[in-house]
Amino acid sequence: MLDGRFLRPGHADAFVRERLPAAVAARLTDTPAVDRSESFIDPLLRERRGDRVFVLETETGQTVLVWTMVEHKSAPEPDSLIQTLTGLAGIAARGAVRRQNPDGTVWQVPAPVFPIVLYHGARRWPLPTSLSDAYDLPPDLVAQGLLDFRYTLVDLGAIPDAELSRHPPLQAGLLVLKYAMRDDDPMDTLERLVDAAAVIGLTALALVVRYLFKASDLVDPTRLRRVVAGILPGQGDDIVTTVAEQLIAEGEIKGRAEGKAELLLRLMTRRFGPVAPDIEARIHAADAALLDVWGDRILDARSLADVFGADPRH
Repeated sequence: MLDGRFLRPGHADAFVRERLPAAVAARLTDTPAVDRSESFIDPLLRERRGDRVFVLETETGQTVLVWTMVEHKSAPEPDSLIQTLTGLAGIAARGAVRRQNPDGTVWQVPAPVFPIVLYHGARRWPLPTSLSDAYDLPPDLVAQGLLDFRYTLVDLGAIPDAELSRHPPLQAGLLVLKYAMRDDDPMDTLERLVDAAAVIGLTALALVVRYLFKASDLVDPTRLRRVVAGILPGQGDDIVTTVAEQLIAEGEIKGRAEGKAELLLRLMTRRFGPVAPDIEARIHAADAALLDVWGDRILDARSLADVFGADPRH
């Protein structure tokens, strides 16, 4: 439903500052986090898990890396600690810097990396948050030089909905992520999610609806409108329609008309199934004004014919 790509600029900065250990966050400057995932994350992990690496500046002028791992499965894999160790070592090595000492000797120093595991499975996270706790050895032995690392666990299931974030767009994204795996029936998931968002407030609900329009493959606008209307009688239509109109008006990605075309095709596919190539070509060829007309119609249309109406160009 939603992966680490929801940690966009602004969202990512809020997330890492809220979830890093307080002692670390207190040493950071106000300079926003910079996404350097392309330099540090294996392309396969970026595609499958949405892992991200962000660079932040400390008050002394040094930089640190924050690696966010998104764990999508209902329970962690048995080798999750090994995977974390491997990823952590790889990022630290790829970020290594050359340091020259006063006596002229040179070191290659691994980058400082703070790992954060973002977990949204339905089951409790059972693994220790440090390697030293997993050895099952007396602490005095572990302290004698055994390999160790620690990560910050953000278990969404253990965090109350209203406390997921103080940053509303991030709160809504985490709310969607939290409920993505709660039920076998997507309709149950949708109802649970919308109900939780409504309890937080209308702002959260509108942002969740926005995420669902843009990121979810589980719902179509008609179903979403019906669920919202059932939870907030008399307001469901207004909320869903307003969000859809905002998205259509904004467009997405590669320019205004092209962004509107992409969004319209996405909505059309969810409403009516796969779009024929000639229809897709017609939509991409339309100007922004005509796309606005079709976008308004799709909210209530029962068929493709209702979307295009009597337009002679259809």
